[in-house]
Amino acid sequence: MVTATAASGYSRVRRILVFLAVVWSIGAAFLALEASMTELSWFSSSKLLPADIVLPRQSQASLVHCQEVVRSLPPQAQDANVASQASYLAWSLGYLLGSADASVTAGRANRAAVENALSQSLPVTTMLGIPPLALPQHARSAYALREFSVFLEDDPPCVAAALQIRQSPRHATLYKFGSVVGFAGVYRRLVPQLNDVLAPQLRVYGSAAGIPADLYSPLLAQHVAGRGADDAQAVQSVVNRIGDYIKSTH
Repeated sequence: MVTATAASGYSRVRRILVFLAVVWSIGAAFLALEASMTELSWFSSSKLLPADIVLPRQSQASLVHCQEVVRSLPPQAQDANVASQASYLAWSLGYLLGSADASVTAGRANRAAVENALSQSLPVTTMLGIPPLALPQHARSAYALREFSVFLEDDPPCVAAALQIRQSPRHATLYKFGSVVGFAGVYRRLVPQLNDVLAPQLRVYGSAAGIPADLYSPLLAQHVAGRGADDAQAVQSVVNRIGDYIKSTH
């Protein structure tokens, strides 16, 4: 006969394994996204990316909408394993969203493939008790940066709002920060000289989330890896260092 203590131990181990599998699902979604990438289209010749984008503000209608959405969410499951990783998960979800949207707007992946990749994060959003990730609707690729920045603040899916209420304001900011790092990272891999992609958002969200500036400032440098170096690898190194810092600080 299995004792109550043993059963409790088995249950705890099972929860930990499930949690790890969910975390790894985010990595799998990144791989699916990369695999779906196609040839670069409009972006390589586009010069329509303004550097002076200012941060928009959430509209009153969006604020009321998100208050209603959060109130309608099912109760959040209390799990110490999830709570201890919530900061990193919020950042990772944001990074996934930003990378996904930039891959679509830059012509590197089709929307259906990207939405499939995003769907793999559903177990994570469910465990955190927040709405699922959703891509912005874009009118024109030339306005992708402005539309993405408005999307983050208006928060139509109410992901940031739910993180703020169910976790903390820092979790919501980490999600937004991860989103702009993911978005900017895709463009810097494609066109390394673009050092002004969502620069105000990187600074504002990074500072608000308590991320040391030296961790994300390479994304604002003229050359992420130095002239002639592998910029794509350098961008990933920046992302990894930020993720490691967030893991270590919870």
